[in-house]
Amino acid sequence: MDKIKNILKSKHLFITGKTAFDRSNFVKKLISEVNFETFRFPPNMTNFNEYLNFVKEEKLYKPWYDSKSFSNNQIVDFHRDWITESNSLVILEEFEQMENRWKMELLRLYTNELIERKKGNEKIHLIVTLENENGILNNLAEIIENPTNERLTNSQIINQNIAHIEL
Repeated sequence: MDKIKNILKSKHLFITGKTAFDRSNFVKKLISEVNFETFRFPPNMTNFNEYLNFVKEEKLYKPWYDSKSFSNNQIVDFHRDWITESNSLVILEEFEQMENRWKMELLRLYTNELIERKKGNEKIHLIVTLENENGILNNLAEIIENPTNERLTNSQIINQNIAHIEL
């Protein structure tokens, strides 16, 4: 577990294998041993509205200005800023159920943020649990933003920033 805690300091974790119950218990144990503010999204989310509702409930967004209310589009923009400035741990369990378009977009946002941070700076931490990886990391490599000064392939960048742990 110590090795995985150290990996989480610098990489996102994709946890696959065994049963959903086993993955959930593994994450629960890991959370108990790390010192991060943690936001555990409901497992098995199937659409973006479920994700957005949790963001609203937990106030995982940072408005630039005061208003009595914000539209969903504004909240999404503010949530992107929250991701950029947060040092929290976000957990997306059984994320393969999420509609593919939004699953990939959310993973791209979290991963790009990690890629763009300089060493030593605080950054968002992400744990994703899935039954199977099913090529998600390859698909993510196709859509991430490769920094212009980076000489690595997108697949190498993914491998540097995401650890796939098979239970």
